[in-house]
Amino acid sequence: MVLEGRGNPAGTVVVFGQAFRPGDVPAGRGLVARLSNGQPVRVQLDIRNRHPDGSVRLGQIALAAPALSARQRALVLLAAEPEAPASPLSWEGRQAILEVASAAGGVWKLDLLPRALTGTLWQSGPLAVQGRLEAGVPPRMTGGVSSLRVVADVAVHADGALLVDLWFRNDIAMRGGGGPARYSARLLLDGQEAGRFDIPRQAQYTAWGRLFTTGAQGTPPHIRHDAGYLADTGAVARYDVSTGVDDALLSRMASNVAAPGWGAILGARGVTQDMTQTGGRPDIGPATQAQAIWLMTGDLRAAAFAIGQAEAAGSIPWHFWDVSGGRGSGGWLDARRWPRLWTDPRGGPPPGGLLQPVASDTGWVPDSAHQPDLSFVPYLLTGRRAFLDELQAQAAWCVVSQWPDTRGHPANSGPAEGLNVVRGNQVRGAAWSMRQLDNAAWATPADDPNLPYFRACAESNWSWLRSRIPAWTNEQGELRGCIPGVYGTPNTMPPWQQDYFASSAASAARRGNGDAREVLLWMSNFLAGRFLSASKGFDPRDGVAYLIAAREVRGEAIPLRSWAETGQAMRARGLSNAGSWRRTDGDYAQLALQSLAALVDILGTREARAAHAWLAASGAPFISPQDFRRDPVFNIVPRAAGRCTT
Repeated sequence: MVLEGRGNPAGTVVVFGQAFRPGDVPAGRGLVARLSNGQPVRVQLDIRNRHPDGSVRLGQIALAAPALSARQRALVLLAAEPEAPASPLSWEGRQAILEVASAAGGVWKLDLLPRALTGTLWQSGPLAVQGRLEAGVPPRMTGGVSSLRVVADVAVHADGALLVDLWFRNDIAMRGGGGPARYSARLLLDGQEAGRFDIPRQAQYTAWGRLFTTGAQGTPPHIRHDAGYLADTGAVARYDVSTGVDDALLSRMASNVAAPGWGAILGARGVTQDMTQTGGRPDIGPATQAQAIWLMTGDLRAAAFAIGQAEAAGSIPWHFWDVSGGRGSGGWLDARRWPRLWTDPRGGPPPGGLLQPVASDTGWVPDSAHQPDLSFVPYLLTGRRAFLDELQAQAAWCVVSQWPDTRGHPANSGPAEGLNVVRGNQVRGAAWSMRQLDNAAWATPADDPNLPYFRACAESNWSWLRSRIPAWTNEQGELRGCIPGVYGTPNTMPPWQQDYFASSAASAARRGNGDAREVLLWMSNFLAGRFLSASKGFDPRDGVAYLIAAREVRGEAIPLRSWAETGQAMRARGLSNAGSWRRTDGDYAQLALQSLAALVDILGTREARAAHAWLAASGAPFISPQDFRRDPVFNIVPRAAGRCTT
């Protein structure tokens, strides 16, 4: 990785997240760090979870950086070494106090230290100590509302920095007293005011937070991660770093972050609030546009924008905290505990719906078919625990937002009953729900009480999908490999939604899920075959048409049984590109290319390689290097491949 200086003196502590390939940091090993000239760098590793072989999968790293002037760069190399015990840093003499005031007068005072740094710590070592304090805000401070929690992650660094990642989570569900909260707050760090806020109305099921720092000797350097290595770990897709990114995108992000409204509490920060909106949105994909740019370039402007949107994710009303969930000490709303619960207002009163319905005036319209993942990559790269909370909240919502009749019931036999997010869903909704569940299951720490639920949700859905392959194969014939789903245009199937789903299947397969790999292998017959069936009467250009002729079975779109029949129906119904690209007027070729790139990377089949080569050279719209520079959301390639040679 690369440290990019911001005028920091030697010893400034920088903290970030890092994923590791299986075996790179074996059990019983820690880390050593050195600069490219061999100079050692003090390093601390706190392990979040492990691969099945016991090696570290995800960790949080603290480095004592060398002195770096603004934009000066230093290469840092990490290596495993036998683990050595080290005494944790002391926080004696530091002070962090939160004051919450009601509109009617009166102040509630909460001492964050030392309470946050007792018990199980998030970080514990000579460079950084971090712990968490959670507390319910008394209703007298919030206008009578008892659903507001304070969640504070407090850290002390060896360079003297005191950090508080302070969040107000109005998210307690299924308990009386919930509703919109009104309050004021003030944060004091080492006796000095670090922040003051006046919140006239915070809707239930929303959150907001900021990271505050005092006492630091300098601004920590910026971390530029190795995108290729992160792809090797299975954490993210393999983005093409060879194309670069249009600087206009980065300049626009910098302008947005610098704008006065960016800091507004509970603001949207460019996230699409009405998520039913379709089109080429920059926030929908395996990662958002800003996150893809951050991974590809490491640019600080993209990082600041993506981190800001991860904070804005708290504003979305999909946070449902069950005080008796998890292992009884609190957790995100679990469909196994609430098997008939539906967060849609049509769910009615409990146990069919929420005790307090989601307000209609929040400004947000969440939609599983068009939901962005605003939190996983920021959590992966920064290690901020609050972003893990956001990831988990959204993943839990993906299940309880599904209609229980399609989700199933735990008493039914078969995999995923009660947790099914694929059956009866739009394919794109299934794709993005599986993305969230897999990311949450992969990233959640081993000792987190929410982990068993997220793991059960992800694994049971992939198991269910694999169990359906024989029946779907029998129904689909020569075009087998399509996930059935609901779509609004009768007797058609959007192939690009299959590409969405392939991106989620590929992510799970990269991480070692055998069921997901079998699903992806089954899908490859269609994903690659649509470009290799010209001799059977199907125009390869129609593989990226907006719609493919199909039929409906049990209300879900599935393909016709042969390529010849499909090609004929495409021409007869005016759906075919007919030797042009007239039915490919969006990013559909980009979506197909990323699917094929994943097939080449994970499966390596001859058919996948041939299909990828054909489409890459086809001249289809929006697949030139210039197009990917202007919009890199799906700028994904196979290993050791790229669109540019210089």
